[in-house]
Amino acid sequence: MVEELAGLVRAGVPIRAVHLTVRELFVARIERGPVGSREVSEAVEAMVRAASRLVRDLDAPDELVETVCRAALEAVRGHGGETAQWFPEATSAAYVVLDELASEGVGDERWRRVARRLSQW
Repeated sequence: MVEELAGLVRAGVPIRAVHLTVRELFVARIERGPVGSREVSEAVEAMVRAASRLVRDLDAPDELVETVCRAALEAVRGHGGETAQWFPEATSAAYVVLDELASEGVGDERWRRVARRLSQW
């Protein structure tokens, strides 16, 4: 996931393309095999961590993290079936990562704002 996102950031693709790519990657992960709440939550967590790493390491725009959160959660909700029932767990996983980022003290207020908006998605 980090390499996919890094390639998009380095190529300077529009944030909308990042959004679509993350959704597609997430849906592909779901469709690869049987997944449960744990796998869905771990995938969301990995995506949010990857985005935050790129913001920190490649000086990607802050909106990358919010875009990745939103796209991953949309994929969970929009995929339907059993996957949609794990939306609360996926949201919680994203919130935990954002809270950790805020606790690290680097850009803490921006991550708190994104975390607060999670409940509105």
